[in-house]
Amino acid sequence: MNRQEYLTTLEKALKDAGVQESAEILEEYAEHFDMKAVDGYGEEEIAVRLAPPEDIAGQFKEMERRDSRSAGGAAKVVLTIGCVLADIAIAPLFLVLYAWALVFGVFSIACACAGTLIIAGFDNIALYGLSVHLPTLPYISAVFLGISLFALAVLSAVWTEFCRLYITQMLKAYARWHTNTLGSSDSILPPLPLYPWVSAKKRRIMRTLALVSLVVFAIVFVVGFASMVIAARSVQPWHVWGWFE
Repeated sequence: MNRQEYLTTLEKALKDAGVQESAEILEEYAEHFDMKAVDGYGEEEIAVRLAPPEDIAGQFKEMERRDSRSAGGAAKVVLTIGCVLADIAIAPLFLVLYAWALVFGVFSIACACAGTLIIAGFDNIALYGLSVHLPTLPYISAVFLGISLFALAVLSAVWTEFCRLYITQMLKAYARWHTNTLGSSDSILPPLPLYPWVSAKKRRIMRTLALVSLVVFAIVFVVGFASMVIAARSVQPWHVWGWFE
């Protein structure tokens, strides 16, 4: 049974069982196929590892019946309290991780802005009463340095997007665990991996951008520094041009 056959059979089984949230369930299992395919599993192998569609439909129907009744009991209370405590403990971690990704995003924007200003020849900028002095450079060196900053901005942007995808996937995996823990012990959705699923096209684009920007940054920065040394006739051109005075 391949992916399409499995999902079609599951859709029919859910419909026959009268399961209300069939569209969401189908979407989750379709995503499970996609993620496992990225890991190198064949469609038939993935289908064999999953429970039969009829069993899944029966489990979700039973879960809906249990949810429709008052689900009391000490075990339910303990699970709920445990999940709440876990949420309180894990929330600061995700906030820190997203803040970390945000720092790289801001750094990427700052590099792009700095590269633009240096190439444009600005050396003094006044913004909201804050005066920023950019180092004086020969124009050819400024162009090289600006291009290297653009490349660094692209590299940082790719890293920011990867961090965002990774953290978001971790959050989804935690939410899935949370849902499965508070739900029926017999009817659970497939656990989500921590590694994010990214389409093959997007992976190629991100990998290409990262490699090209890294190579461009390294080469152009070295060439730019060499042009600065030649122009200043010193291996420490910043002293010759008085950057720190």
